[in-house]
Amino acid sequence: MTGGLIVSTISKSYGPTRALTDVSLTIDPGHVVALIGHNGAGKSTLLRALSGAEVPDSGTISVDGTTDQFQSPGDATTAGIACVYQELSLVDELTVAENLFLGTERTSGPLLNRKAMNRAADELCQEYGIPAKGTDLVARLPVAQRQLLEVVRAINRNAKYLLLDEPTTALEQEQVEYLLSIIRKLAAEKGIGILLVDHKLDEVFAVADRIVGLSNGRIVLDGDARTIDRTAVIDAIVGDHADVDDSLASRANVSADELEVVGDATRAERFGPVVLQVDGLSGNGLTGVDLDVHAGEIVGIYGLIGAGRSRFLRTVYGAEPIAEGRISLAGERYAPKRPSQAIAAGVSFLSEERKSDGFIPQMSSVENVVLPVLGRYLRAGILNWRALRGSADDVLSQVTIRGDVRSPITSLSGGNQQKALFARATLQAPRLLLLDEPTKGVDIGAKSEIHRIVKQLAREKNVAVIVVSSEEEELTGLADSIVVFRQGACDGVVHPRGGVTAAQLRELAWAESEGAA
Repeated sequence: MTGGLIVSTISKSYGPTRALTDVSLTIDPGHVVALIGHNGAGKSTLLRALSGAEVPDSGTISVDGTTDQFQSPGDATTAGIACVYQELSLVDELTVAENLFLGTERTSGPLLNRKAMNRAADELCQEYGIPAKGTDLVARLPVAQRQLLEVVRAINRNAKYLLLDEPTTALEQEQVEYLLSIIRKLAAEKGIGILLVDHKLDEVFAVADRIVGLSNGRIVLDGDARTIDRTAVIDAIVGDHADVDDSLASRANVSADELEVVGDATRAERFGPVVLQVDGLSGNGLTGVDLDVHAGEIVGIYGLIGAGRSRFLRTVYGAEPIAEGRISLAGERYAPKRPSQAIAAGVSFLSEERKSDGFIPQMSSVENVVLPVLGRYLRAGILNWRALRGSADDVLSQVTIRGDVRSPITSLSGGNQQKALFARATLQAPRLLLLDEPTKGVDIGAKSEIHRIVKQLAREKNVAVIVVSSEEEELTGLADSIVVFRQGACDGVVHPRGGVTAAQLRELAWAESEGAA
């Protein structure tokens, strides 16, 4: 096999935001290239361009000597490129065989040849060490097996180049080691070129032939994994402190009060009493989390993908089990076993994935807003719809939604859908609000409005707020205090407003990876 997957000076912008700038790299057949970079560095945009999900504004992509202009994922697949994203694309309701051959079904005349597909699926599972059969329902398989099935499906479609987006995030250590061995096998024995996006440096150095660093949409590092200095890798990820002008002092709209460095001794003075106190919390990927949040305080959580940020919010909300440790809410023991108990205790949660578990698509914004508080409007088993709609209209008007709130919520733009969910949280009158990537997928105008709503809930309603965000600048501009999660742990060390830059947050998040490597 000759040639290679060659990316030449591709650039991509979204409005005024430059996601990629003159990016060039080569993935040789039979080699593993690790792509590293901080949150928002442009890694996902590059993968989408290579997989045909995005069309670059300029530059070229060449596959084995042929220059291609991918207009769709189908074009990339035809050229021999397959991408396995963090969000798995297997269909839970189908069997292993049906998923492996989806779109390339084997037939006998006009009918599906299920026997042949099941037999071939059994052989593939055996070859790659997946303890499953072709007739098994995918929904019943553990995450690790689903992850491997995604890889096997890509290879089964004659992929010559495989793009892997953080494939080990949800895996246990033994499963990680096995997946890395599969990656090495695919490169060495089948001659497949692999681009591996990974933030765990021990995994990167264990499997990669080359390491490429991406920062702020530009290639800042490209070297042989056998000789490259680990410190250089960390420096490339973190970025040059001198180039990051994100200090709050440079922002004209930040008051002197907001610039005040708030230490542990003054948090209680500036904000209200402690609403949430977490001591030694462990469970499902979390190990020893310490954290406290005051009334009226916005606490930002930063960390790498898989660091446990979302799992922590889901645990506090009762959607994940608590194994060890203690949580107190307003001074009382708090250990929710399901979200309904959290809601009853005054905890509200906005999920990162609003379309899958944030709202009911067929219902209107009004109906979605009132779902958690229907009990307030029940009298003798009958809903007082007039009072219910009046309350919903009141909170919806406070968040300035543009669109018909009585049509299905999916008729609204992403930003307005998110504002409807904030209206729902407001109606719940929570004392603790948990926000997981609250501005994901919204435009800059909606983002600004969402920030206003968050600050209003904290300042005027005295709500304790926790915000998980992958954007350093969002946290440094919105949060009063920031904590960092690393590999499922948080030591509770608070970085006050104005006391940490985006580059420093990256350095803190990657510190554990450097040590582990």
